[in-house]
Amino acid sequence: MTLKVVPVGKDVAEQFVKSKHYSRRASIFWAGFGLVENGHIVGVVVFGQPSPPIQRSAFRERDFRLYELARLVVQTKTKNAASFLIAGGLRQLEGPCAVVSYADSEWGHCGYVYQATNWIYTGATVSHDHAYMIDGKRVHPITLRDVYGVTNPKEWAKANGIKTIKPMPKHRYFYLVGDRRQRRDMLAKLVYPVIKTYPKCDPQRYDDGPDLVVSAGLPVPAATEPVAPRILRQAQGDLFVE
Repeated sequence: MTLKVVPVGKDVAEQFVKSKHYSRRASIFWAGFGLVENGHIVGVVVFGQPSPPIQRSAFRERDFRLYELARLVVQTKTKNAASFLIAGGLRQLEGPCAVVSYADSEWGHCGYVYQATNWIYTGATVSHDHAYMIDGKRVHPITLRDVYGVTNPKEWAKANGIKTIKPMPKHRYFYLVGDRRQRRDMLAKLVYPVIKTYPKCDPQRYDDGPDLVVSAGLPVPAATEPVAPRILRQAQGDLFVE
């Protein structure tokens, strides 16, 4: 069965994210790619804007673009589909650039899909944002603001007897896109120490509902040709292609 990766627009990406991603929230969209199987899009990866603190402090004297791999949704059961999609998206980003992404341990994630494509692991970080249980569902404070108009969620939760959930660690990964010299230079500017041992966990899946049916005949940016990527492997700034 043949897989390929093609550029997709914000509308297609958000259709998957809002229907299938555990957050049910769209992120800032800078670039998106879809995984095509049997003529249908069966997954998306979204690259967007990292948080201001990571933009300021992740690299010393950064002179290249920094993306965040903000959303990944794959509904096919085909083996290695998620890593194939990520690799295909990375190949189509304009370098030199770096990408940061996080695996949320609260959802039982430790980043196996990043480990499979040899991202650089830099340890875990804990967010300051609590989540809130509303009608039995975990709700992010940004959703409280956007949907319910709540600007001070901690005070609002206390006044209304809403249960709060303390944040859990998120595993932080980086990927460097460019030629060998560019990757070496970016790695030298990375502030965080590289941890060679990847974290391990028991993989967990959540119920993301019925599959979406989205035709791959949707418009894609005319200037970018679809690429059928090979799996990328990266370690200590060296890039290998299989």
